[in-house]
Amino acid sequence: MLKKLIYVIIAVIFSWNVVIPNVMDALAAEKDVNRNGPAAHHFPESFEESRERFAGYEYQLQEIWKNTESVSYSIGLENLTIDMLKAEPEEKKNLLILSSGTHGIEGYTGSAMQNVFMENMLNQLPSENTGVWLIHSINPWGMKNFRRYNENNVDLNRNFIHNWEDHDYDMNTYYTELKSFFQPEKHAKNPANHDAAFFASLIQTAASHGTAKIETALLSGQYTNPEGVYFGGTEDEPSTKLVKDIMEEALNSEYENIVHIDIHTGYGPRYQMSIFSSIEETMTQNEAEKAYNYPLVFTPETEEYYVTTGDITEYFYKLKNRISPEKSLYSTTFEFGTLGEGTAASIQSLKRTVEENQNFQYPSQNHLADSIIKRRYKELFYPAEGKWRDKAAEDFQSALQGVLAHEGFLHRE
Repeated sequence: MLKKLIYVIIAVIFSWNVVIPNVMDALAAEKDVNRNGPAAHHFPESFEESRERFAGYEYQLQEIWKNTESVSYSIGLENLTIDMLKAEPEEKKNLLILSSGTHGIEGYTGSAMQNVFMENMLNQLPSENTGVWLIHSINPWGMKNFRRYNENNVDLNRNFIHNWEDHDYDMNTYYTELKSFFQPEKHAKNPANHDAAFFASLIQTAASHGTAKIETALLSGQYTNPEGVYFGGTEDEPSTKLVKDIMEEALNSEYENIVHIDIHTGYGPRYQMSIFSSIEETMTQNEAEKAYNYPLVFTPETEEYYVTTGDITEYFYKLKNRISPEKSLYSTTFEFGTLGEGTAASIQSLKRTVEENQNFQYPSQNHLADSIIKRRYKELFYPAEGKWRDKAAEDFQSALQGVLAHEGFLHRE
């Protein structure tokens, strides 16, 4: 009885200091949006707007690369395709691949960064020997519906398994232990009760299992609960198959050097994009930051670094090592932090992840709760704040210039 009372008291404290302010913030739609900022025009409001703009890039690319091709790959869903532009030089030496929307909702920032590239960086590439492949939204269903996951609730950045026959589907035993916490099987009711229930459950779970187990269970990906969070699937999703084919095409081409940037949001400092390196990175953090002339690079030895199963960049390296070991490949993630760092931010990220999936699996009949959950989730991956968007565009251009300069992809002075 005493233990239960303690949980209730702590839940009330959390509600007063965290929940109520968050509800008020969520109700303030469009708060702090600076639509007149220098980067505002890069950020689309809808999947359709983003897709239409992407299609227009073909003519811009053709002015520099005569051999430019537009391709749309069907994933079996009506009016939803993976759209791609391929601008090929006469001498195929260097290839830049910019992909976005592996996590659907993150494709909005990905689209914005592709537009930054098209407006500000295109002419910095030596078009005589450098090609550009742009991939618009690897997960079009997720982008259109403002979800991280695809039409089958699969997290595509846990779905790039090199060999499914050897894959250990039961690898994430922690998730199985904590399934009831990650997957509440009930509808969210009024926002205050919903938030209090989450924090009470979190405190109880953390007390009995530890926070490290929660974090590991979440980020590692899981392959046993199709209705859960971070579900990696049981086979290649249609989008994954297509991207794997694109990677193989690149590796089997004449290009000698390949740079691949996959754009993500959600992890890291709010106002400082990070380059999140592959496990294949051999440089230390200090060496990488100096090489790319960029202030934040996470490399395998850094404390903040974590490894995921089925990651798109890790797959690219494994494929390269298997079929084209002679080629030079740099595949990495540009990660735009949203909520920031620290315990409070981590809890909010966890909460929004769990409650969004809960609301998708068990739709709330409470309009206010449904609206708040969706708005919080959108802010988790696509912040509306003008300051954030301006800084994101600035960081992207700085980081991409640093990487491309280091890899020898830019015009020599």
